[in-house]
Amino acid sequence: MAPIVAPYGEWKSPIDTNFITSSTVTHSNLRKNERTGELFWAEINASTNGRQTIMTRSADGVVCELTPAPFIARNRVHEYGGGVFSLGSTFLVTSNDADCRLYKVDTITKEATPLTPENKAWRYADIEIHPSEKFLICVREDHTVDTPQTVINTLVVVRLDTQEPNVQILAEGADFYSAARFNPVNPSEFAYYSWNHPFMTWDHTQLYYNHLNIADTTISIASQTLLAGSDKAHEESTNQPRFAADGTLYFMNDKTGFWNLYSYKAGGQPQLVLKDAVAAEFQDPAWRFAERSFYPLKSDPTKIASIYTKDGLDHLAIIDAKEGTLNDIPTEFQVIASVYASKEGDDDVLLLSVGSYDLPSQSISYNLRTNQYEILMKSSSVEVPKGWISKPEPLTFKTTGGFYAYALYYPPTNAEYIAPEGTLPPLRVLSHGGPTGAYASNLNWNINYFTSRGIACVAVNYGGSTGYGREFRNRLRTQWGVVDVDDCCHAATYLVERGVVDRNKLAIVGGSAGGYTTLACLAFRDVFKAGVSHYGIGDLETLAKDTHKFELLYPESLIGPYPAARDLYLERSPLYSADKITCACAFFQGVEDKVVPPNQAEMMVNALKERGLPVAYVLFEGEGHGFRIPKNVKAALEGEVSFIGRIFGFTPFDAVPMKIENEDAIGN
Repeated sequence: MAPIVAPYGEWKSPIDTNFITSSTVTHSNLRKNERTGELFWAEINASTNGRQTIMTRSADGVVCELTPAPFIARNRVHEYGGGVFSLGSTFLVTSNDADCRLYKVDTITKEATPLTPENKAWRYADIEIHPSEKFLICVREDHTVDTPQTVINTLVVVRLDTQEPNVQILAEGADFYSAARFNPVNPSEFAYYSWNHPFMTWDHTQLYYNHLNIADTTISIASQTLLAGSDKAHEESTNQPRFAADGTLYFMNDKTGFWNLYSYKAGGQPQLVLKDAVAAEFQDPAWRFAERSFYPLKSDPTKIASIYTKDGLDHLAIIDAKEGTLNDIPTEFQVIASVYASKEGDDDVLLLSVGSYDLPSQSISYNLRTNQYEILMKSSSVEVPKGWISKPEPLTFKTTGGFYAYALYYPPTNAEYIAPEGTLPPLRVLSHGGPTGAYASNLNWNINYFTSRGIACVAVNYGGSTGYGREFRNRLRTQWGVVDVDDCCHAATYLVERGVVDRNKLAIVGGSAGGYTTLACLAFRDVFKAGVSHYGIGDLETLAKDTHKFELLYPESLIGPYPAARDLYLERSPLYSADKITCACAFFQGVEDKVVPPNQAEMMVNALKERGLPVAYVLFEGEGHGFRIPKNVKAALEGEVSFIGRIFGFTPFDAVPMKIENEDAIGN
């Protein structure tokens, strides 16, 4: 059948919002009870309206839910959460977002018993159960006095062997704590890392090796050794402490310029595991708790399964700690997000979260002896013909100052449509959040929602993105609103100069920090004809004054100290340069967002409205920082494509009515 000729943006596509929201399941924190063979994971299913729950699958394949509604297995420590449950022999411990308490859940009866007192001001995360199963250690975030300056983070002990809730503070004084992990050979030893303002986890942390005094009624730290991070003048980021079965402590450290694996044995000195450091990232920035980019094998603790990122692609490898070698395991996947080492009989297997540009994210069990894998769970139940999936092209392009930046270009792709000869597609330039985030070559339904309609997309990994080492990440130091803006603009003009997109139909889109970059591009450059901000930052001064504890002083490294550098905050705030914006913009915002509160969007909307520019504002009830509820995910996608179509003069086949203030000004 001959293809249908239709303008870019008006192609019909099977990838609609119902398809995206009805077929999406998110799995995380997959792990196994080695004694019983049961699998456990956290799951968000679109059908449960964004509620997260804990699931299990028996050795014979029976799947059941351990935390049925109204239980919400989620925590909001640092606002981003993570580390939501930990596994014992016949139970697990998780937190319930409804009351912020920790619960002990029997994996057989599903009975849930509260472990912590009734107090919604106390939030818990990053749970580590002691091998004796008499107590656990976790992070507690105390919001009793709920301002960013007064929230208190500590490490606490929660008893598992008492009738009444029993919580004791174990470590305090630092601004933040993470990753308390026990030594299986000597359970009175454990490691954790902490950090203080103004640093973030990827800037500078301190790793401690500790000995416990364990008594019947109290548990305390008897002694501790600082393993990394003593010299704050020489920043180094240490994350993911994890003990192997032989008592060796492994952890990630980036003092060579890239996160590489290190080891420590009691009484010795920390050592780089590989003979030579590798110019590749063996982890991502620790925004959330309990991420797993490496795991020692069960059969041989001197061999470590590891994920690393190089040249924008993820690789799976085995690190041999005895030989100091890195041995790649070829796979068909471009994205590998998490690893957990397990056993099947005598074979080592890896539980992996994987994906590719044309393969939905899925969890697999990979046998290291046979190099074969079994699919355990898929994130999508719907198969889409490959003719509607856009294959990303990796780009390396020159930017300001002779530097290079990176991107993934997604051309319009639709098996049934072509555009009229001599026409070029609109372009959505995507600016990621973080701003330490990065785009990867995973199957992105949101991108394909647009490309299958005939709208090109380019996902930009600007200076400051992860995956390219500390030096590239530090390009954004004090240059937020400059380097990221330049790199996004250069990505667009690079594609214009290649002759693959329409220079008069360039839009920039971003969420959170990417929303700030979006608005900054509109205010400080004259490249784009439209912008879409998802919970983006318009006023950097308000961000400095009105954000949460975790990121309270993050702007210091991105811009400068506040209030000393107040003039720079104002100079780089799109709100105070709204008079320079000359194009239409849409804003999508969650009512309950504590990271970027709604007033950020509302100030920008009012400023643009007063100037007579076309502007749309959509506020979602029940949403925080990011949209989880399916009806809101649908509304954001449909609203964005309808808005871009209205601005660029095409009508998407599934356009919805959009309230646009100053709509008469479109095209003027």
